[in-house]
Amino acid sequence: MSLRADFHAAFDEVAPSTRGLSQRVVQTTLAEAPERGRKQRWMFRMRAPMSMVAALLLIAMAAGALVGVSLLRDWRHWSTANPPQVNQTMLKSLEARPLQLPVVAIDAKCPTSALTDVSGHGPESFMFGTGPVYSSPLGFNLTTTDWGTWGSFDLKVDTTKTSGLILVRAQDLQTNMGAVFALFPSSAPGAAGDGIPAGRRVGHDVILGVSEQLYAEEVIDTSRPYSGTKKAEWPIFKSFMGYPKAAAGCIGFQIDGGNFMEMVVVSA
Repeated sequence: MSLRADFHAAFDEVAPSTRGLSQRVVQTTLAEAPERGRKQRWMFRMRAPMSMVAALLLIAMAAGALVGVSLLRDWRHWSTANPPQVNQTMLKSLEARPLQLPVVAIDAKCPTSALTDVSGHGPESFMFGTGPVYSSPLGFNLTTTDWGTWGSFDLKVDTTKTSGLILVRAQDLQTNMGAVFALFPSSAPGAAGDGIPAGRRVGHDVILGVSEQLYAEEVIDTSRPYSGTKKAEWPIFKSFMGYPKAAAGCIGFQIDGGNFMEMVVVSA
């Protein structure tokens, strides 16, 4: 017997028996191989459908966005052709009042109106004017075009002192250039709580990629406040106004209602 054989015999005497473990491991591995292969093939087949589902979801989202844009465009066209109806007799009566806005020298300081604490009637703290209509500062969402500068502003109305239609006209007090009003770009017109561009059409401008008609006046219908206005609050009416590039930005508003006339001056 060789030394190698003697060594293995001695090792077998002291080592515990594995009871055929190595043979069972080999047999188990061979038995599981087909199942493992099937799992791998199943996972491979699943990867393609999942990527397809993701692609279909992206297509659906893109289609939904296009449909939404198309619906908004159609709604704007319909709403522009069918603006909110206002009392034309009352409107013409307000339009008949002459403009009484002051003239301010180009090198003079803009005589902005005093601020009034209106915090007891809504979330705003201070606004320009003495009432019954108060103005926010100009400059919200400012954007410029080849024609001029556009921005949104708010008018708060004390509806305990006035009601019905309110006519808003504006001009730059230092250059005598008229300010104009338009619909909010890319939004459905005629919503409750929005000012209504009215009066003479004075041209058009492309604002944020949307061609908008420009109007010399704006009408506020106090019977159509924003639906979210709380019972104890004075309603806010949102407006979109522009003024030419050559204007100085000292904007005077003449605000006429059935029982009042008010002037408010703000500086852009």
